[in-house]
Amino acid sequence: MFRPALPVVAAMMATTWTVPVSAQSVCGGEVLFQCATDDPDAREQITVCARGESYILARHVLSSGEMIYDPPLIADANTTWFHWSEEDQAQLEIGFWSTDLGEPVTLYVHMPWDDMNETVAENGASDMWLQSPHWRTQVDQVTCASDTVYAEPERLWPAQAARGPIGAFFSQDDVIPRIDTVGVAQVTEIAAESEGAPVYASARPSAATPVWWMLQSGDTVDILDRLQNFIAVAIPTNGMKACLIRPEQLGMPYSGPCATGWVDAAFLDPIQ
Repeated sequence: MFRPALPVVAAMMATTWTVPVSAQSVCGGEVLFQCATDDPDAREQITVCARGESYILARHVLSSGEMIYDPPLIADANTTWFHWSEEDQAQLEIGFWSTDLGEPVTLYVHMPWDDMNETVAENGASDMWLQSPHWRTQVDQVTCASDTVYAEPERLWPAQAARGPIGAFFSQDDVIPRIDTVGVAQVTEIAAESEGAPVYASARPSAATPVWWMLQSGDTVDILDRLQNFIAVAIPTNGMKACLIRPEQLGMPYSGPCATGWVDAAFLDPIQ
């Protein structure tokens, strides 16, 4: 399906849903993705922009301009994740952090892809939705009307180059694997009413510390480092099967490719 330029899309949406004039610049920067939600009684617009080395996600009510996320959500390097794959269909996943909700909000975009020309294909359906939080069985999912999805993925790459080669969230503290700290652990049995063992962004978590992930009973993780009662772990995300630590990574701050965070040692049972 042909993707008109953003002003054309905005004009089409304005004709149907009376978009406020400010809607096109609601998140600043270069617009990457935009859509209208599929609830005809409470139509909202979701917009993602690239601004410097961050991605910004704004969501507002089309009829009134009221912002749903205030401030808008931000995906910064070294704190949130980015995943891209392509064949006949390109699939994108960008993780944003919501300070107000205290949890991640993930944007998913599936679009027809012309692999030869490295661009969005002229024919085929596009889907876009928000999902939060990603680690629970019950999720809050906000879907877009497929015929309103606008995608400009070419604009991803300058911002992504500035962010660096990140594929997952990383600890906000330096994690330094050493020969006497690395190993493998299994998550202990967790109470049924619990959502799991939280993986914190910092080794000294407080009520305001982001929780990157929730580990479940029986999950296996690589141990990297330890600080008092918290253990730094490497988590295989984005299709990875394991996080093997190479000898040259010992004694140096760990920067991937696996995600990292801190877990209360009480939740982990070393097995190697």
